[in-house]
Amino acid sequence: MAYEQEDLYENVVFRNSQIVYPPDMASNLTPTTAADSRMFRLDSRQETSKPTRPRQSLLDAFDPVLQRKSLASSNRPKHSELLKLSHIDFTDVSAPPPLPKRNASFKVHQYDPVTIENGKVELELKIEKSPAVVLPDGDSPATSEEEEEFPVCPSAPKNATHKQKVKGLMNKVTNADWLTGLKRLSTNVPQSKDSDHTTDSNSFATQQMKLGSTDGLGHAGMLNWSTNGSKKDPQNLWTELKNRVLCAYTAQRTETPLYVINLQKLVSIGLSRVEDLLCFELASSKDKSKFLVTVNTEKERFKWMEWILEDAYGDIFSSELRRCFTRCGRVFIKDGVTGEWQIAWLLIQSHSKKLWVKKTTGPIICEDLRKVHSVSQLSDGGGSPYALQVGSPIVIHWPDHTCYIQSDLKAETETWYLLSRAVALQSGTDLEDHQLTADDVPVLVECCIKFIETYGLMTEGIYRRSGVQSKINRLLVGLRYDAWNVHISCEEYTEHDVANVLKRFLRTLPEPLLTNELYSQWIDGLAMDSHEHQLDLYKHLISGLPHVNRRTLRKLLGHLHAVQNKCEKNLMSVSNLAALWGPNLMTVESARDHTSNFSHTNAETDVVLQLIQYYPWLFDVDREKLAVNDQISEMQERLEQGAFAKKTAGDIRTWIFSELVDQEVAVEIGPRLKVCDVLPGLRSADCKPTGAILMESICQGDLRRPLHFKELLLPALLKWADWSEEYRKDNQLVFGHHPAIDKLRKNDKNLPPKSMFEIHYSGPKNKGFRQCPFEFCQARFTILKDLKNHTVHGRWDLENILWYLGGDSKRSTPTRWCVTFIERDVPVPKKGHLFLGHCMSFETETDFLTFLKSLILTEFDGGISGFVA
Repeated sequence: MAYEQEDLYENVVFRNSQIVYPPDMASNLTPTTAADSRMFRLDSRQETSKPTRPRQSLLDAFDPVLQRKSLASSNRPKHSELLKLSHIDFTDVSAPPPLPKRNASFKVHQYDPVTIENGKVELELKIEKSPAVVLPDGDSPATSEEEEEFPVCPSAPKNATHKQKVKGLMNKVTNADWLTGLKRLSTNVPQSKDSDHTTDSNSFATQQMKLGSTDGLGHAGMLNWSTNGSKKDPQNLWTELKNRVLCAYTAQRTETPLYVINLQKLVSIGLSRVEDLLCFELASSKDKSKFLVTVNTEKERFKWMEWILEDAYGDIFSSELRRCFTRCGRVFIKDGVTGEWQIAWLLIQSHSKKLWVKKTTGPIICEDLRKVHSVSQLSDGGGSPYALQVGSPIVIHWPDHTCYIQSDLKAETETWYLLSRAVALQSGTDLEDHQLTADDVPVLVECCIKFIETYGLMTEGIYRRSGVQSKINRLLVGLRYDAWNVHISCEEYTEHDVANVLKRFLRTLPEPLLTNELYSQWIDGLAMDSHEHQLDLYKHLISGLPHVNRRTLRKLLGHLHAVQNKCEKNLMSVSNLAALWGPNLMTVESARDHTSNFSHTNAETDVVLQLIQYYPWLFDVDREKLAVNDQISEMQERLEQGAFAKKTAGDIRTWIFSELVDQEVAVEIGPRLKVCDVLPGLRSADCKPTGAILMESICQGDLRRPLHFKELLLPALLKWADWSEEYRKDNQLVFGHHPAIDKLRKNDKNLPPKSMFEIHYSGPKNKGFRQCPFEFCQARFTILKDLKNHTVHGRWDLENILWYLGGDSKRSTPTRWCVTFIERDVPVPKKGHLFLGHCMSFETETDFLTFLKSLILTEFDGGISGFVA
């Protein structure tokens, strides 16, 4: 019949000896005559154009052998949704054929029971074993559930199309993918009972959920997704992590994901450089793009990163490393120039400055990024031939080896370069966060000590005299950023500048070098009666210091011990050094109580005095090493005193014009010759040298620059080589008097401090002058266009300029009290330009001298006395 071919009653289910009909149909079923006992029709009062009986083939599929002849309608309850087998009368005049023996090649599949309650699908994973079936003929004993066999029915119809449909219906019920979709359609998402993961109603906490009957646990939650370079706002998506696949859906009830990331193709995962957002990045080699995922809390972010990393790379890295990391990914790596590229996995921890490397063969390697000398990126190719995109590999130099790194994606290689450079080269606030040498000493401390031992070991008042603040600040910032690439030159910095950098560095640490925890024990050691017990205590406390603190203290005390050995030259005895270094080593600047008395300071001085004096015994220093240090110091002293030939390669011969005797004096200038070294030879026996200074004279004597007592002469002469012939032909060194310096010496104490002046200003390309305000504050020149609006015309730092007294005669200066300055990094104009530098003409002589006093005090140690011989 036609209705036999239509798909009717597809949701009829046979389960637990029951035939389940749709609820809207079960209440209207009524039995027909005995002639066709298995036929049902709707109530006669209802009209319908479709057949209202279940298919004959459907019933035959459940029982193709037994022929049911009648249905006991009295036994079937009315309005029931279940048609039980007990309601059917299977009696027949003819006995049913005997059941054949079971086929051992077919096993019965036990389906998981499924129930529907309140619109929710629940799957019970626990399988209950059914009792053994007793065969009626007794030929075969009962077997276990795993050994039960499906009976072969010889009377079954050859056309099994309807039977296959029924089996397909049953398979659909137990399909895991179908149940997973229904699980996502559920409105009641299970919440974690852990109080650490609970959030309010406006946030979605990270959840763990069991998806269907598949293996393992998945993770799901609401996360904000965006792609790299997209201008759209992040989308709040339902995110699921399961079976090494990360999917994001527009809603919890949606079955088609918007984003799918196969974690087998994951290139890297790490924290985003956007510091104000709680997000992390995902890069996939399949999509060749970057996804940005935002969460609600810091803990949730690291949880998701840990889960994703575990699914992507398994147990390559331990659980401790997976819990907290900055970036992790798969890269290509090779050792040295001659090495071969191979696959490796990298993991960076910014807080500990560690780089963990796991190659395809061998154990995991931990590299200390604090000992990296440089991080660079090749620009001429030479990358891995196996990478998906051609890129510039990263080169990381350690003291004993070099490593080349490249990612599959060019953008990821750039990200690894910026991250490794930031972690390795930029120092933190704590001592152990700075760049370290092979001996675990901060590079900043090592560089300062080497410079002082080379140039300042016999300098009078080393560590006592102050340096130039602008130079100290600049050098300290450079050493904290990348100490390995900072070159401290004696032409640019004095030994006092470097000494003050070292003191300020240790004074501004978050915790003193001798630590707050051991402070009271250091002080208590002073009260001991026995000096031997006191030193034993100090030796024990030194062993209890953190590793980097202990190595730094050893280096510093060894240096101070060498300084006090030369106290007859530098006038820095052990007591003087202890008075300067005691507070710096035991109490940092941020913890000082300025209202307290000096008892703590005296105690700190006594402790450091003992440490310096007994340094060889406290650190078990070999006597042979001390003897080598003494020989090095003696050699430096002989060089300083000129025991060897004074004439060395690099010395040049020049002439200095002495205005006192009106003649030129020949002088040999070497790389280390200072102004104070040539002044004795310029003095004349028949004249008074009081007030005479050495000056650099340019522009035919119109501009003169006083040279400080400690300034090197050679750099002052060499800079003229870069000037054009027009500006260097008449340049020379002059020894004599300058009227401005003489007046400043006499009226030094009568000049009040002042920072704002009214001047006439002319630029390098302007001949005329215009009146404008000028400010000198914090070692910076600032020229304003308008005092009312405070519009800045120009701003120059004092350390970046050279200033001269006077003005170029080619200019028509409004007054004779002028200062001209040129920029160090800007080339001097060649022929064709009219004037040299920027010229400032002051209204009154008092303003001129006041500004000159402030200028000299800011730039030079000792003020005006540093110029006069």
